[in-house]
Amino acid sequence: MIKKCLYYFFLFTTLIYSYFSYGLDKLGGIAAVVGNEIILNSEIKNYDCNAFNHFLIQKLMLDYAKKDNSIQISDQELQLRIQSFFSEMKKKYVDQEELITTQFKKKEFLQELNEIIKNQQYIEILHKKITDSVDVTPEEVRKFFLKNENKILFVPKQTCISYIVFYPKWSSLKKNKVLNFLKKIKKEIHTDEDFSTQAILLSEDNKTALHGGLMKGIKINDLPKEFKHVISSLKEEEISEPFETDLGFHLIKLEKKRKDAIDIKHILIKPKYTKYELEKTKLFAESIRKGIIKKRLCLENMSNHNNEKIFSYIVRNKICIEETHLSEKMKKILFFLKKGEISNPYKEIMNNKEVFVIVKLLDTVPSYPISFEKDYTRLKNFVINVKKEDEIKNWAKKILKKTYVKINCT
Repeated sequence: MIKKCLYYFFLFTTLIYSYFSYGLDKLGGIAAVVGNEIILNSEIKNYDCNAFNHFLIQKLMLDYAKKDNSIQISDQELQLRIQSFFSEMKKKYVDQEELITTQFKKKEFLQELNEIIKNQQYIEILHKKITDSVDVTPEEVRKFFLKNENKILFVPKQTCISYIVFYPKWSSLKKNKVLNFLKKIKKEIHTDEDFSTQAILLSEDNKTALHGGLMKGIKINDLPKEFKHVISSLKEEEISEPFETDLGFHLIKLEKKRKDAIDIKHILIKPKYTKYELEKTKLFAESIRKGIIKKRLCLENMSNHNNEKIFSYIVRNKICIEETHLSEKMKKILFFLKKGEISNPYKEIMNNKEVFVIVKLLDTVPSYPISFEKDYTRLKNFVINVKKEDEIKNWAKKILKKTYVKINCT
């Protein structure tokens, strides 16, 4: 979550700066040339040597990825990323929404944004290609721990909470309209290719839409109960009737069924709520909060609830989360709560959907020295990331030997 926020902030501020100083940068100020890519002075201003080296490797990867014919950037995915970026900016800079919207109407700005996001995709795909096979053994993790034990690695501070997510409900009329639309789509699907095309055109599941809705190797036990129920009634190559979950309205095709996993194709239509529907949900959340405070309800004993005529909510009890994994809104809310207190309902965006949340602060767990036995999974993931970075650096050393590089010293 934090990395994504920082990326969007960096991308937005870099883009705004580069757009308004476009003429000056293009007239001069070139810090380095890497293959066919240039590094402007404005891009590395105030960076130290390590940061410059990282930037140099990024440009090297970009230059190499563009020449790799196996790396292709989909126009549809690019447009989705641009729309996602635009949505994130509007959420984060509410007070500057007019400025952001104005910039997005400018052809030059959109061209620059398109280029930056496309370049980022090139780098991401190549990074995955270089590091995809990286793994570590338990012995490597143990050696890393012993080598760094004196440096005292710490587990980050954690916040223990219980919370309820309230989902607005659509009217039966609006719901039936979407379900009938999906039934119509199902009738128009005659081949596997037809389903993929409809998923690309219609599905609002950004992770799968551009892959024709394909989701492979899903563990059956990890599926929501609504999905399990539908999957259990399907044969391979069969398409379900449209159905609803808290995420929206679905149409799925069972591609392959194994003992404990499945491959499916998926079309998702997300509900869009009116101000009235959102306000009703907030009032319902407030009534649940009052019931908990007056001890008519016990949050820790509540379970998920789905009422077709009223509201649905999901309860998460007694979980501990690293602060870096909390949303910015939840972090602010928790900052003003004392142990045992419950927040007022506040609006969040979860899975690109408007919801209301009430959260109870149970405890905070201070940062503590990492343990090989208790925190093995965390250590392993950390070592894998270190190994991936080493893999990228070793790759860069080899490629640099056969790449034109010029650094301007001033």
